[in-house]
Amino acid sequence: MISAVKGMNDLFGKRAVRWGRMEEDIKLLVSNANFTEMRTPMVEEIALFKRGVGETTDVVQKEMYDFLDKKGRHIAMRPEGTASVVRAFIEHGIAMNEPMPFKVFYIGPFFRYERPQKGRYRQFHQLGIEILGDETAQMDAEMIFTAFRVLTHFKIDAEVHINSIGCKECRPAYREKLVEYFASKKEHLCEDCKTRINTNPLRLLDCKICDPKSKYKDIPVMTDHLCGACDDHFKQLQKSLAIFHVPYIIDPFIVRGLDYYTRTAFEVVANTGGSQNAVAGGGRYDNLVADIGGPDTPATGFAMGLERLFDLIPEDFYSESMLSAGYALCDEAVDDLVHFAKHMSHHPIRFFADYKPKKFKKALQKADKTGAAFMFIIGEDEVKEKKILMKNMKTGEQKVYGQHEVMIIVR
Repeated sequence: MISAVKGMNDLFGKRAVRWGRMEEDIKLLVSNANFTEMRTPMVEEIALFKRGVGETTDVVQKEMYDFLDKKGRHIAMRPEGTASVVRAFIEHGIAMNEPMPFKVFYIGPFFRYERPQKGRYRQFHQLGIEILGDETAQMDAEMIFTAFRVLTHFKIDAEVHINSIGCKECRPAYREKLVEYFASKKEHLCEDCKTRINTNPLRLLDCKICDPKSKYKDIPVMTDHLCGACDDHFKQLQKSLAIFHVPYIIDPFIVRGLDYYTRTAFEVVANTGGSQNAVAGGGRYDNLVADIGGPDTPATGFAMGLERLFDLIPEDFYSESMLSAGYALCDEAVDDLVHFAKHMSHHPIRFFADYKPKKFKKALQKADKTGAAFMFIIGEDEVKEKKILMKNMKTGEQKVYGQHEVMIIVR
């Protein structure tokens, strides 16, 4: 037997229905905030992610699915969405042809080779929003508010953790303070963090393996070393979040895992009590467009893990519409059942027809097994009289209708 690749899952039945409705709700929510959809390829040149995500990140060094195609080009399956959106923004000259800010969202699959666990898979799905062409803290706040709105729509209790990780002006000095601080503690770090001291010391702050932030209470924090412009930006962010009524916590250890972030960094955390409770995260990336070869363009955005979101949505959030089933009891009834199926398609009723003739008892058993609330029967008498028998599976009540009458069914 051939099984699915580890960490890549099938979705079907009721879960697929709920997933589809979740995506529909999300698209409506973000569209109402004037985000339009962008679809980018699932594979890109690997250079895009090395330059955009950062060669020293775990994503590029350890987690990307990459390969040579038949012409020897080095290709990678997209591990995240921002770099692809920025590539499209540059390639299509959007800065010259569209009004700014350019606000887009995307929903789709992404790929990372990491140990599968609940809420984290090798093929996973994300909602992402990106806002290009606006440098204000107020736009950061609106972006965070959009992420928060998605969770509150689904009745998920959550809070926002925010930080500022500075800019090119103030971060280098802070980086040196981190290197100096951890140099004497190197023997207590995991192997990855021993390397990060020299390549990406900010990543030490959110390491889950050696967890320095829980061991050392005097680690220097970026918010104490911001330049004047970054400090003002961070204060404006907090003021705007308060106006949006978004509850937030200043968390100096929110740094995000990708190299392109500047100033605002944030996570939306669901209050579940579990360890895997960060549902969304993102921040500002003012230098990324220029780093990839485009014009200087400020930008901000977030990504939300849909598997984690899906698992947090209350079971009773979506009420399942009642199912109706149609059966033919003889060969002569099949054509009438086809006509009836066509008739039912004009009404907002979940209906399926079983065109293989069967005895009434077998039809009743099958309707019960499929969970149908109502069953419709066409037998010899119904064919002659152009009627149909409707049976309420819960109460047992039966009633005969004309085949083209509009049925009143509890939905």
